[in-house]
Amino acid sequence: MDEAYLVQSVADILGAFFDQQTFEIRKNYVHPYLDGGGKGRKPEIDYAVIHRQSNTIQMAIEAKWAGSSHCTPENILWDLMRLKILRDSNPSCIGAFLIAGHKNKMDKCFGAPFFAPGTQHPLQHGNPRKKIFSLIANRDHQPFITAQTNIWIHKYPSLVIAPSLTTVLEDPTKSANEINRFTAKTWIVY
Repeated sequence: MDEAYLVQSVADILGAFFDQQTFEIRKNYVHPYLDGGGKGRKPEIDYAVIHRQSNTIQMAIEAKWAGSSHCTPENILWDLMRLKILRDSNPSCIGAFLIAGHKNKMDKCFGAPFFAPGTQHPLQHGNPRKKIFSLIANRDHQPFITAQTNIWIHKYPSLVIAPSLTTVLEDPTKSANEINRFTAKTWIVY
């Protein structure tokens, strides 16, 4: 199993929950609220559920496969930020961050200093489910956050960094069963 498995699974699940006559599911959807940032690819949302009639985003999902070269604290923070920007600009949109993969790779990912227990990090691993993450006065990770926000602002000069974001882990008892070899966790981002 690898990241390709995750791509098809997410598309299948979204297709099962949204009426295909009313909604369209798009992969790698260009982020509507971030300017192009100059040369290169425009920032994208991994999955977007678009209402066909109003052309509005109803749900956006950023997904990572634990163990892939893209599953880094830097990329996870950028995914969360893009979802936060989308949600702030379109409050009716549900933004979700999904990480899936082999349990050992998940443990390694969450073993990074950025996710250390007892620090002010963005993704709660168990209960309590809700986590408020400060982006401007983070007592544990401010140098890391500042370095990342400087990169984002350099690429997107009109970007306004929110002071914080909130994540809510969805049903951790079912999504993170400790006996499964492969697991998935999903957070809603506000």
